[in-house]
Amino acid sequence: MSVKQRIRQRWQRWLDRRIPPASQVTLSHRSIFILPTATGALYLLMLVVMLITAINYQNSLIYGLTFWLFSVGLVAMMFTFRNLSGLTLGAGHVNPVFQGDSVGLPLRLEASRRWHESLAIGFPGYPLSQADAIPDKPATLILSYEALQRGHLRTGRLRLESRYPLGLFRTWTWVALDFKGLVYPHPEYVPFQFVAGESGEQLAGAPSLESGQQDFQGLRQYQPGDSLKHIAWKQLARGQGLVSKDFDHDEGALCWLDWEALAPAPLEVRLSRLTGWVLQAQQRNWRYGLRLPGRVIEPGNSEIHRDECLALLALYGLEEGNERG
Repeated sequence: MSVKQRIRQRWQRWLDRRIPPASQVTLSHRSIFILPTATGALYLLMLVVMLITAINYQNSLIYGLTFWLFSVGLVAMMFTFRNLSGLTLGAGHVNPVFQGDSVGLPLRLEASRRWHESLAIGFPGYPLSQADAIPDKPATLILSYEALQRGHLRTGRLRLESRYPLGLFRTWTWVALDFKGLVYPHPEYVPFQFVAGESGEQLAGAPSLESGQQDFQGLRQYQPGDSLKHIAWKQLARGQGLVSKDFDHDEGALCWLDWEALAPAPLEVRLSRLTGWVLQAQQRNWRYGLRLPGRVIEPGNSEIHRDECLALLALYGLEEGNERG
């Protein structure tokens, strides 16, 4: 490990102790850093030159101007620090995305006592977004981020900085917010493959038809997870309540999406192809089940069922206790 990597690791460990990851953080003196900007350094150099000139010529006017400008610098430093102090940052809800997609992360800004102006917020490598925080008026800022790793969304630390009011000092912080969200594997669309069947079956779980759920047989009470396209909108418009169209499931449209059908592909390739199969089977209205080593999801066809399958694929091999992790 290089010296640069060791320094970076120690810096990250120190940040984790000083500013622990959380879903909501209120900034204080422990989490705020401040240093002069380039303009501030020139301002300080000018004061030193003016002070030397005042001493050399024993000029009271230059003395007075020097100390007055020094006081302005001190006040600017205090106001720059207070522009971040007391600001609360919170992580909002993030909808699941696929690996490699861009996601908008909702960041809540809350000010309790005073205005926080000219705030620049963003992740390293992304453009900074500008925002202000008004007392008792929480605001939500959408930050752009690219999800590169499947599993639980891990964004790293975001940077918040400000140079308000005079630009002589720059105050900043690194905050690790827990944006709770899932990153599904990137879907790879390949033809369906099914494992060989048993007892003379040609293919285990291979659908013989693609017309499942096409035979309408009546209406039933709406159940959470029912597809929106199965809701009886005409009955809802007539004030007859929320009901769903009930279809006679074609057993020939039932299939199993099996991990072993993709052997000997690498783990990530299998997960990507299974993700693509789940999306295709859902689109074709098949009743599909998912088989992974040690985990089985029984066949179904609903948005909740699809999300359950995608969540299993997203977290597979990453959960504690998973033998293949």
